[in-house]
Amino acid sequence: MGAMSGPPCQLMAATLRTLLDDLRTAGELVEVKKSVDIRHIATLVDQAKTALLFRNVAGYQMPVLSGLIKSRDRIAIAMGCRFSECEAKLRHGLDHPLEPVMVPRGAVQEVVQTGDDLDLFALPVPLFSVYDGGPMITAGITLARDPEYGLNAGIYRFQVKERDLTGIDIVTPNNLRKFAEKAYAAGRALPISISLGTHPFELMAATYKAPIGVSELAIAGGLRGEPVLLAPCQTIDAPCIADAEIVLEAEILPVGWTKPEGRFGEFSRLMGGLHFNPQVRVKAIAMRRDAIYYALHMPWENIWVSAPIYEAALRRVLKEAGVQVTAVNVTPGGCCHWHAVIAIRKHPGDGKNAILAALSVADMKHVVIVDEDIDVFDGTEVEWAIATRVQADRDVVVTDPWRDPDDREVRGRRDDSRQRSARAVPAHHVRLCRRDHARRRARRR
Repeated sequence: MGAMSGPPCQLMAATLRTLLDDLRTAGELVEVKKSVDIRHIATLVDQAKTALLFRNVAGYQMPVLSGLIKSRDRIAIAMGCRFSECEAKLRHGLDHPLEPVMVPRGAVQEVVQTGDDLDLFALPVPLFSVYDGGPMITAGITLARDPEYGLNAGIYRFQVKERDLTGIDIVTPNNLRKFAEKAYAAGRALPISISLGTHPFELMAATYKAPIGVSELAIAGGLRGEPVLLAPCQTIDAPCIADAEIVLEAEILPVGWTKPEGRFGEFSRLMGGLHFNPQVRVKAIAMRRDAIYYALHMPWENIWVSAPIYEAALRRVLKEAGVQVTAVNVTPGGCCHWHAVIAIRKHPGDGKNAILAALSVADMKHVVIVDEDIDVFDGTEVEWAIATRVQADRDVVVTDPWRDPDDREVRGRRDDSRQRSARAVPAHHVRLCRRDHARRRARRR
């Protein structure tokens, strides 16, 4: 999907810097002016109740921002609405996409480093865990173009290995992996740009698992209510986000999935295993003159931005199943990926329909279906409903194992027979005769 032409020097209304102003006004950003060791940043962000902007990182010339979207309140400020309305805003972006606009040059290209001037180790990339395999770039929106499917945007981690070389984690199935596989089969590198320090509109859209060929940046434009501005890179045939803080112009090398990458503390709060992945050669670093390095903090910033995405997906499939949903909570305890509490206005048969529809979303593992009188955001109410309204022999549904790549990755499973996970669903208004099911299974034996 091509970008349209537009005037030069145009700025988007919402950028990382306008968001920092909004967070300051709301008391959600603290600027740390004392000298800070980069090894301590992750712990300080863990302990902080606000986003932190480190102005003086020892040994580096660039400030570091982290914890930007590490809470529902800050997500809401970024989205310009209450957190409960974020899912509706995302749905609007999905239903009313705006294709990106190309401008000749972006604010991110005030300084461009190539050749001997290029040095990834000059970027203040923190460690997030003492067990990580190395410093990881976590907030980069990666853009790649394919002749058949158009422009793709996604977020992937990049392990810094040399002054111009990184790893990239595309071991699991995703659209960028498909692009890279096509390039590898043709024996050529895949040009990519990695935009760091963008507004969360772009982060949320890039996190959304859009079907291949659907423009994530058009979804971001729908979220914004204005097109995302793109600028051409100078050393590769790919665009970048014009208002980012930093852009890495790079290529995924055609070496296959052969180079060790990781380990890394994942969004699941578990340590991921060593992966074998391609490598990325960085050809240029573009940045603003006073660039801010944004380190997306693991795991919490990663999961909070996912909650509205999964909520939107759940509402969509439940609507198609004819279920009237009154509230959805994709819970942080389930890493905003695997667990959901869903309140419905029930009609006969809706409970089971809700179960099967909800479990079809991504890697959803456990779903609790409750009546509309239960506040899905109140854990005590949900537990009370399970305690007083659920009889396990008739109300708990356990499905056969389904494919579950995330379990495989965090637990290090290798054989295909173990790459599946059963799903369980307490639903106090679903009446299933488990004994009849057991008798039928016994007869089949």
